[in-house]
Amino acid sequence: MSQVALRKVGSSFVTTIPAELVQELHLTEGQKFEISKENGRLVLVPVDAEFEAAMAAHEKVLQQYRAAFQKLADA
Repeated sequence: MSQVALRKVGSSFVTTIPAELVQELHLTEGQKFEISKENGRLVLVPVDAEFEAAMAAHEKVLQQYRAAFQKLADA
């Protein structure tokens, strides 16, 4: 287990991920993460870009055809 420091940059705080973890987890520069708190721990989960794109497309279709989907659901 590695120890890392928390630093203030502007109005945010940043830390580093050790290079060996980046390589082991196949992370890339600029990759996005969801961050949450679970049982007093910070949890970072890599965002799957393909999944995010699919969900965005789903939301767009849902918005466009919401009334039609509702009619199908009511039938």
